[in-house]
Amino acid sequence: MVVAVCGIALVAGCSAHVEVQRKVAKADLEKGIADALQRSIGQRPDSITCPGPIDAKVGQQMRCELADGDTKYGLTATVNTVNGSDVRYSVKVDDHVIGN
Repeated sequence: MVVAVCGIALVAGCSAHVEVQRKVAKADLEKGIADALQRSIGQRPDSITCPGPIDAKVGQQMRCELADGDTKYGLTATVNTVNGSDVRYSVKVDDHVIGN
């Protein structure tokens, strides 16, 4: 159950496609977060929704939403390193439900 990740910071060692404007595309960010959660807890969330692309710049953060069935959690993705087109970020899932 995805609920088990609440309050845990996950390091998502994900490579992401960086657009010309030095952003990680919305779809790549959402997939990278879902992939990281699946690797860390062995289960993929039903969906990850982010409001848009994130700047490929260390320290940039974006709030996204994780859905597992009817249960939803907020999460924060933070860019940790940028090396060319390889962008690595950490994911911190909130420890409280935002809706169900």
